Amino acid sequence: MNVNNSSLIEGLFLIIERSSEKGLRHWAEELYRRSIPAVIQIDGEAIEKESEIIKSLSTKGFEIGGGYNEKPLWEESYIFQFEQIRKIKERFESITRKPMRVFHSKYFAYDENTLRASEKLGIEYILARGTYGAKAVVYKPEGFNVKILSVSNVPSEEMGTGSLCDESLWCRGVTPEGFKDILLNLKESKIILVAQTHLSGVKLHWWNVYQEFFNTMRINWKSIDEFTKNPIIMPNKNIPLNREVKYMTPQPRIPLDKEPDYPFEDS
Repeated sequence: MNVNNSSLIEGLFLIIERSSEKGLRHWAEELYRRSIPAVIQIDGEAIEKESEIIKSLSTKGFEIGGGYNEKPLWEESYIFQFEQIRKIKERFESITRKPMRVFHSKYFAYDENTLRASEKLGIEYILARGTYGAKAVVYKPEGFNVKILSVSNVPSEEMGTGSLCDESLWCRGVTPEGFKDILLNLKESKIILVAQTHLSGVKLHWWNVYQEFFNTMRINWKSIDEFTKNPIIMPNKNIPLNREVKYMTPQPRIPLDKEPDYPFEDS
């Protein structure tokens, strides 16, 4: 249940699905049970094989967006970006019969060509790497009818900054306990929390961290439209851009195959 309390942290929950339908179903069931609105980003390559669950999640009211995870779209041509976004959008909309309003590329990379292509295709929101620490920021570039969601960004000791996200922190050597410490010590007024289905959706210790955090009731979870109501409006050239990616090769403290699985009843 959402609590409308101005003293709480305002939050947007974001699910990334690339490879675990079981983890996606697990997360969707939990968020629906807790009445937490969420944006669910599905990899463009998974659309056809997951068409039934995409349709079901859309019907339940989740915001479904598309992801291009082949490579980051920094400095790719307008034509290339337009065609990639168009293909993903058309596939999604043939399944959901609703507009696809949210898009991201690998590493949440974007540039002006992404904005131009997205606007042409009716995409309203672009996900971007964090630029203001753990505080999430929503930008509205002047001259574009697109909003940029700069996600929460947190450091690790040895591998730079990255999203407030299970996989991002796992790749940078953070354990579930370390992730829990980060979450419980958040002091920002506005955050975007990310979960990846192949990690927290199916791995017990990572799943439990999110559950403990939910149970603190510190977050007023918002829909994407509510979360982005008051963007910072400025020229696109002045909007901070984060291209730092130091963890292209994951260096986890605990390998994924050593993490205990969630005890699903059908396992």
